[in-house]
Amino acid sequence: MVFFNLDDDEKEFARKKTKFCLVIYDIVSNKRRLKLVKLLEGYGVRVQRSCFEMALEKLDFDCLVRELRTFYQAEEGDNIIIYLGHKEERIVFNPYASAELLEDILFF
Repeated sequence: MVFFNLDDDEKEFARKKTKFCLVIYDIVSNKRRLKLVKLLEGYGVRVQRSCFEMALEKLDFDCLVRELRTFYQAEEGDNIIIYLGHKEERIVFNPYASAELLEDILFF
């Protein structure tokens, strides 16, 4: 994206902000786990059996968090974690380029 007549601070403000996320989960129910997989496939790429990697704009990220809050059922023993970070801040040891180093965590 090209920005004309903007200083560096204004250019940074005008750029789309994305959140790099790694969502991991442990859902006991096969039926509910399949529903969660379908939900997460709409947002990102599956990098392991219970792990999705995604880069989302703020509105999409907020929507994902709302959907996961609705999906989460403590009484079922659900465990869903979202790790937040920057795509540039990662160490990769596989051909799928999954995240290895991230800074913030959201627990459900």
